[in-house]
Amino acid sequence: MAEVNLAYLAQHGVEAKLNQLVNQMVMDKPADPLQYLADALSKAAAAPQRICPPCPPALEAPPPRNARVADGMVCPCNLFGELSFGEPIISKKDKTEHPPWYPSQGGVDVGLRVHNTLTDQSDPVPFVPGRGRRVLWYTCGPTVYDACHMGHARAYLTFDILRRIIEDYFRYEVLYHINITDIDDKIILRARRNKLLADFKAESAGNYTAVEAALDASIAAKGAKLDKKIATLAAKELPADAPSRDKEMHEDEKKAAALKKRQFEEMSASVATIKAVAASAGEVASILEGICSEAGVASMSAAALGTLLTEKTVALNEEIEAARDALDKAVPATAEKLAGLNQQSVTLGLMTAKHKALAVAMDSPIEALFAFGGSELSETLDAEKGETVADHEIFNAHARYWEKAYLEDMAALGVKDPDVMTRVTEYVPQIVEFVQKIVDKGLAYRGTSGSVYLDIDAFKTQGHHYRKLSPYSGDTSAADMAEGEGELAGEASEKKNPNDFALWKSSKPGEPAWPSPWGSGRPGWHIECSVVAGDILGANMDIHAGGSDLKFPHHDNELAQSEAYYGHHQWVNYFFHAGHLHIKGLKMSKSLKNFITIRQALQEHSARQIRLMFLMQPWDRPMNFSDQTVGAAKTKEAQFKNFFGTVKALMRSKWLEEEVGWRSKQEDRALYDQIADCQSKCHQGFCDNFNTPQVVDALSSLVTYCNNYISRPPPAAMAVYLLQKAAVYITQILRTVGVAEGADEIGFPVSNAGSESEVEGPLDALTAFRDHVRSIARKKGPLEDVLSACDALAEKALASAPAAARLSEQVVKVLTDFAAATRSAAAESHSAVLSVCDHVRDDALS
Repeated sequence: MAEVNLAYLAQHGVEAKLNQLVNQMVMDKPADPLQYLADALSKAAAAPQRICPPCPPALEAPPPRNARVADGMVCPCNLFGELSFGEPIISKKDKTEHPPWYPSQGGVDVGLRVHNTLTDQSDPVPFVPGRGRRVLWYTCGPTVYDACHMGHARAYLTFDILRRIIEDYFRYEVLYHINITDIDDKIILRARRNKLLADFKAESAGNYTAVEAALDASIAAKGAKLDKKIATLAAKELPADAPSRDKEMHEDEKKAAALKKRQFEEMSASVATIKAVAASAGEVASILEGICSEAGVASMSAAALGTLLTEKTVALNEEIEAARDALDKAVPATAEKLAGLNQQSVTLGLMTAKHKALAVAMDSPIEALFAFGGSELSETLDAEKGETVADHEIFNAHARYWEKAYLEDMAALGVKDPDVMTRVTEYVPQIVEFVQKIVDKGLAYRGTSGSVYLDIDAFKTQGHHYRKLSPYSGDTSAADMAEGEGELAGEASEKKNPNDFALWKSSKPGEPAWPSPWGSGRPGWHIECSVVAGDILGANMDIHAGGSDLKFPHHDNELAQSEAYYGHHQWVNYFFHAGHLHIKGLKMSKSLKNFITIRQALQEHSARQIRLMFLMQPWDRPMNFSDQTVGAAKTKEAQFKNFFGTVKALMRSKWLEEEVGWRSKQEDRALYDQIADCQSKCHQGFCDNFNTPQVVDALSSLVTYCNNYISRPPPAAMAVYLLQKAAVYITQILRTVGVAEGADEIGFPVSNAGSESEVEGPLDALTAFRDHVRSIARKKGPLEDVLSACDALAEKALASAPAAARLSEQVVKVLTDFAAATRSAAAESHSAVLSVCDHVRDDALS
């Protein structure tokens, strides 16, 4: 039989059409599949062919306004050349109509259905790339001005999971591009303030009185500003018929202001404690006693009080999470209980702030002032002297530092490197050219300050749609505009329309600047993505991804300026938005200072546990970061670990010396059916908008079934190869989503990778010992028998280990440590022994 020329089929679109046809046939389930295919091919051959004309050079001569290809849309180009699109889809959600979305036709349809924010339909849409199996993917990278937090991990880990599924499960060929925002209002302010605070610290030269006076003034100004904000929000009354979106935003603003007020009060309490320490000349006993009194406990050491406050905080947070869950389920009287718990949290937070400040101030009161009040002090210094900071290197060094930290965080989380990484500062000349093209087309204008704005009215007049992702006909809110334009934005009065947004910002003193036809300035926030993505991927891409908080204004503005530049109506085919990560009821963000950095999280939880936590939640919906969600992930990890260990032990046993085959035919066949059912559910889950919770549930159910199969009473025989098949499949799926690594091994790799054959002897000894002492503990047997087992263990373990095996030595250490812990536990209780057994299973060999 002649070899099939797959390249020829792909070139002419045959492979893609056949894949679409076969997938449709599978859904329709015709009685006669061959006749179904024959009829469909005949119908396709008789239909008039839609021919996509050559694309014009996008940068020099964009297609005429509203030019169409037959009944489809303008045909843009991407990195791989000409594209074609199908009939437009206009979707509605909550009475809101989305602009037309044009599905691409030239790629391979493998049956994957995705949630595309451009349609925002309840039902996912087919995923078809622009050309064959090639997928062009752009993800908004971080604004590198501070440490990455778990909200960033939610986005980047989520897209890493989706990318792995698309590449490693569906076998698409992905070009993954990420951009680093290394010039932005946030970077300018943070770098400038850090510089001014460092200068002030050097100038004050240990002058505590001067620092305290400056900080007092800063705190007073910050407090007045906060009080004014809260009063304004409280006085603002929205009309009863106001859009639900406006009401939701107003409530979120009030919650955010309340949180900032609480944080301000905790900072003020910290500073007050530091001032008391400074005034006491080192006699802090009375201060410590006062904090103990507030906590309602007897006098104790600072260390003991710190431990107590931490324990109280953990317990209270668990109560608050439980109350929030109950409130979501409309449990009566929960709101009142939650309000009381929140008040307790406020009081506890103040005590904790005072205790932390006391601990630092005992060493150096002036350093404590900078540690706890530095942020407020730097804001005042920036307002006074910010315009004096002009050296580009200050901003550049700040961005490079946090860019490096971001890349290290991604590596620690196991996120794959991008195929392309760009930086905004390396694209400024191209950005100027990009903006000039839009100005030349009459779709942008120069304001009186020298900033350049996209003209939304002119843009719409040419047949384009604005706000494709968050359709809204009214004016952009002040909060959204502030988010989009940044803290250093110019005067809104120079805009023709309040919805117009900056493509190029005129630089003021204290801001980095580059030359342009409109005067010295810098790129607007949104323009960078359009320019760098267009340079790498072309005038159209398959996937654009980012956090859901970027939907508007950032991504909607990206779409507008890109489609204005290229002259077509679809810059992006699929928009993926990861759901928010919430903590204590609010979106985790730096502006609210309610974040947990990635590095802090990794001190408490492993990268695998964090990834499992995200896998167990829908990728495109909000989720809570709490003890419960992390705990569920740890439980699931332990289940998989235990199963992998059990199957490995079976594979090392002498089962091949006995009769093989399916000796328990009914049970063995049922086990195979469970494996096949799991495989089917995993495939369905991946195809259904990357439904990883369904996939994890399917894998977990298979583990439970296998464990029940293994634990049947003797003399039931086991189909060990079938259990191995289940374990290998589970490992393969976990590897696909980045939870496990390696080739065809079962489970998670042993730390400091090496051959598992090196550790078979000690592993067998460990397994036998654990099973033996666990059996004694479960049956409430004599604890002396546990001690006897410990005595006999070391000699047996060492005799079974190859002397030169490095890994074997490591496992022997685990085994002997386990024996020592078991000996100690045996002196306490049976439950203590069981706890040690669980620990060695779940943690010691991870």
